[in-house]
Amino acid sequence: MSEKYSDVIVVGTDLAGLIAGAFLAKRGLSVTVLNFERDVGSQKKNIQPNLITNLESRLFKNILGRLSILDHELQIIRKLEVPFQVVLPKHRIDIFRDRERLQGEIQREFPMDSNSVKGFYEDMDHFEAKLDTEKLQELILPKGIKNRWRFGQFVKQTGLNQRVNRVTDTLGFNHEVRALLESQLQFLSQTHSSNPFTYQIAKTLSADNCLLYEVKGGIGHLKKIFLNKIEQYNGRIKNEVQIESFQFENRSLASIKLGGFEGGLGCRYLLWNDEIKKLAPFLPKKWRTRRLIKNIEAIQPKFYHFSIQYQLDSSVVPVGMRENLLFIGDPEKDLYGDNFLHLNLFHPAAEESQSDQSFLTVSYLLPATEVTQAAEYFDKLHEAIFQKISRLIPFSKNKIQLKFPLTHREAQSDGTLFPMEKTDFEIFRENAQENPVYHLAPETFADLFPMSNRTPYKNLHLTSPEILATLGSEGKFLLGLKTIDLIWREVEHSRKKAVKQRKIA
Repeated sequence: MSEKYSDVIVVGTDLAGLIAGAFLAKRGLSVTVLNFERDVGSQKKNIQPNLITNLESRLFKNILGRLSILDHELQIIRKLEVPFQVVLPKHRIDIFRDRERLQGEIQREFPMDSNSVKGFYEDMDHFEAKLDTEKLQELILPKGIKNRWRFGQFVKQTGLNQRVNRVTDTLGFNHEVRALLESQLQFLSQTHSSNPFTYQIAKTLSADNCLLYEVKGGIGHLKKIFLNKIEQYNGRIKNEVQIESFQFENRSLASIKLGGFEGGLGCRYLLWNDEIKKLAPFLPKKWRTRRLIKNIEAIQPKFYHFSIQYQLDSSVVPVGMRENLLFIGDPEKDLYGDNFLHLNLFHPAAEESQSDQSFLTVSYLLPATEVTQAAEYFDKLHEAIFQKISRLIPFSKNKIQLKFPLTHREAQSDGTLFPMEKTDFEIFRENAQENPVYHLAPETFADLFPMSNRTPYKNLHLTSPEILATLGSEGKFLLGLKTIDLIWREVEHSRKKAVKQRKIA
């Protein structure tokens, strides 16, 4: 493979683009992945809980099989049959995947509302069961008038424009029941809607989507699996790269200019596989890109996921406390900040730790505007969170301590004038910015997918996490497969055209 040319350049390390890159490399195309970071699996960088959904979906199993990836390579530590527990001021509910056991929990804690909640779950399960999911996946991101018409007809025939108005409209005015359901939606989805479609709720609360897997290394480990596959098929990985500019010719992207001594890198196809907002500065300000740039600017996160980590003595963990706990302080208030916490309890394997210590990762949402707040603001917030944890784990006094971030811990230096590592607080803030939550206010079901994976440039494709964010991790799998099909059709068309021209000659 030429150092100055690659059939496919994948910019960024989101899962969709890496899946596409692995398949295209397997089919004989030269693939180069440009990673902005040093390592996708850095422990501090991936302080988020190592929880992933949909690892047993037909879509993901298909990907693993076609790339000859064995199940043990995923390093699944355990499958959580009880995905999480919701704790309110006067209630504790285990959210079982089994609907009968879940109904027993609801009956015990909310006897007056149990029939309404049962009916609500049954309606959602029925809606999800009767939907032709494979057909929906085939029609999503339509190209051309005919395909858009087919998608529109499918939406009408299946009732995908149907909404569940506020949960309180369906289940009465019990704020605790409303908070119970809304906390699950916020925890399991990457996009929030104030007036969601029935599909969004049915998909998010489905038994399959609620099945959580604890993976050693989390999403970073999954990315490494596909990066290794790309290298196995003679692809290249370039870490810590900087992009200076894109060079366009006619309606195609011809090459990209890298920083330092790398120089230019030509390509046949480029997959933008990072946050979509980072693409805008590289696009020329022309009439052709005006709409794309406008759509990119319209996608703004409403919240960010922040995560902190404690180390504690395993002996103080209360009996009955699940590995994942959703804490709601006041069900009548908005679910963010210290009023809504996700606690993930991790017990290292005996071979990894000789001490009886566990790690507690606490995640919370804050409005996107708060990400620029000073360290003192977060210190105060984390103290309030610590007080809530102390009430949840009452015997933890002097047996729990904050491990990350430590605002007094400075960047590590290798003895030079300039430190090579960032401070804890810088990593903490960057980690939050890499875990955005988008707010959607769609008028129709099609508006849930405001961005296409195509661009005005025929060889520039988008595999950014925002494209199918509504579908969660399954959206990444689907986008990767759709990108493969899109590029391979073009490759086959070019080959047939070349053969035809040779025959004429």
